[in-house]
Amino acid sequence: MLHWFHRRRQKAKSYRSNSEWVRQLSEPPDSQALKELREILVRGLRSSLAAYVDRERDQFVEDIAQDSLLRILKKLDTFKGESGFVAWAMKIAVREGLSELRRKKWKDVSLEDLSGGDHEDAKSDHSGAMASSLAGPDQQAHESMILAAVMEMMEKELTDRQRKAIDAIMVQQIPMTVVADAMGMSRNALYKLIHDARMKLRKKLMESGMDPEEMLREL
Repeated sequence: MLHWFHRRRQKAKSYRSNSEWVRQLSEPPDSQALKELREILVRGLRSSLAAYVDRERDQFVEDIAQDSLLRILKKLDTFKGESGFVAWAMKIAVREGLSELRRKKWKDVSLEDLSGGDHEDAKSDHSGAMASSLAGPDQQAHESMILAAVMEMMEKELTDRQRKAIDAIMVQQIPMTVVADAMGMSRNALYKLIHDARMKLRKKLMESGMDPEEMLREL
């Protein structure tokens, strides 16, 4: 009887050290460890995502927990033990949940939606945002002129697809996967598109005597 109670207590025990988690989740993963980690993720996600998900929260959390569990197993060899294993796993799960929420928000975006609006309006908005943080009117005027020049470079030097990609990702903060899907290209191809656009702007900025590092940070 005492042996039975001992086994029951061991089974109910949820605490594991970092090394125990890693060992028990390594191939082939222990089914009990998987079950316990999934339950921990579900509890944590319900709390972490409560402010972002209203309807069908339970099903959303269950789906994210399952997807996160697979990602955690895949990334197991990247765990360095700098924090608790559960905290590390929870961070992956929350990031997965927030990424999925962003994807759902932008799921119906089209290529036309990535236009970023009227060029003159965008130039005015950017100039106003930068100028508001500066001290004096002379500096404001100077920075507005520089930014207007950069916007003009974007209009002249970049292709339409490059402008749309930069505006969508760096200004509208649309997830890269959504932009890639809307533009009908892979993530790697989109990375290259943006990289080439920034290189074009960098070259023109240097030719104009401007600091490319400072100006490109504003994009």
